[in-house]
Amino acid sequence: MRIARHTTRLAASAAVLAAALSLTACENGTKDTGSQAPAASSAPETGGQGAPSSADAKGRTQDGHSSKAGSGATAGSGPHGTNGSGQATGQGSGSHSATVACTNARVKVTAIKVNRPVNHMLLTATNTGSVPCYAYNAPYLRWDESQAATAFLERSKPQAVITLAPGQSAYAGIMYRSADGSGSGGHTAHSLGVLFANRAGNGSTGPSVRFTLPKGGITTDSSAWVTYWQTSAQDALTW
Repeated sequence: MRIARHTTRLAASAAVLAAALSLTACENGTKDTGSQAPAASSAPETGGQGAPSSADAKGRTQDGHSSKAGSGATAGSGPHGTNGSGQATGQGSGSHSATVACTNARVKVTAIKVNRPVNHMLLTATNTGSVPCYAYNAPYLRWDESQAATAFLERSKPQAVITLAPGQSAYAGIMYRSADGSGSGGHTAHSLGVLFANRAGNGSTGPSVRFTLPKGGITTDSSAWVTYWQTSAQDALTW
């Protein structure tokens, strides 16, 4: 009888141990399966914006800004809200809320006289700040203390607002006197003031930066014009 009872107890203990091992194996299997679950794949980014100088109507977004890819200055999607100076009010999403209008406080401007085309200068505006900025319309130019801004060359208007990421540049071409002598009221200027336009195009975003023109000055007249901001020096000097 004792042998039978002992055998029965051993059988029962073996059954309990087998059940415990089976449960442990199931738990380990669940953990292993979970640790091997594949990571979710990331979709390609689609928010990049490109240079607008050659954008066509098919490449524009609903708010008129180019979605074509390019190098150098880019065409952003534009601020969804701005204040009077063209500064973004934060109503946009993502990085757009941090984009502001370009000013001489955050952008370095240089001006050089070029050999071709004749009677032309090139303006270069480089974003030296830490956030992108919008270079709206065309630069306002003041020759010496002239009260009237130089005319904008309307046919040079790009398809989209130029956006300058930190370190990027925009360009504008200046024809200070027509080669055919068709202008009037010629005078020799010794300095040039440059201001950035606000979004509305009815004023500037801050004080001007003023350059001393080459020795002897530059003769300008009523035929002078300046292009809209462009994404390359070549585009700026096309006209």
